[in-house]
Amino acid sequence: MKFAVLVASGALLCAVPSQAMDAETFYVKALALKKKGMGAVFSKELKPMARLFEAAADSVKAENEQARVAGKALFCAPKKYRLTAEQFLGEFARIPKERRRIQTVRDAWREIVIRRFPC
Repeated sequence: MKFAVLVASGALLCAVPSQAMDAETFYVKALALKKKGMGAVFSKELKPMARLFEAAADSVKAENEQARVAGKALFCAPKKYRLTAEQFLGEFARIPKERRRIQTVRDAWREIVIRRFPC
């Protein structure tokens, strides 16, 4: 029983950072990493930000899949697509700063893929 509580607490603690970062903070940190160039590979910020973004992207992908099964997909992206760092940051920059401050990374990514890959 104690082990289950410990595991559940650990899972909640790991989940909190992904919910806590707004899109503006993510964007500012991503810009700072881009400025570091190849030095960004050694940054302690890189892995947590990558995990945060992957979780957001997976969540949006799952939501789109559910909507597609229901008959109204949110976006129609090709099976494999890739954005360069400039495109990625450019898409975040297109969202007004006031909105990025109140959006989660997930919500910002959802807005980006819907705009970028309309059905």
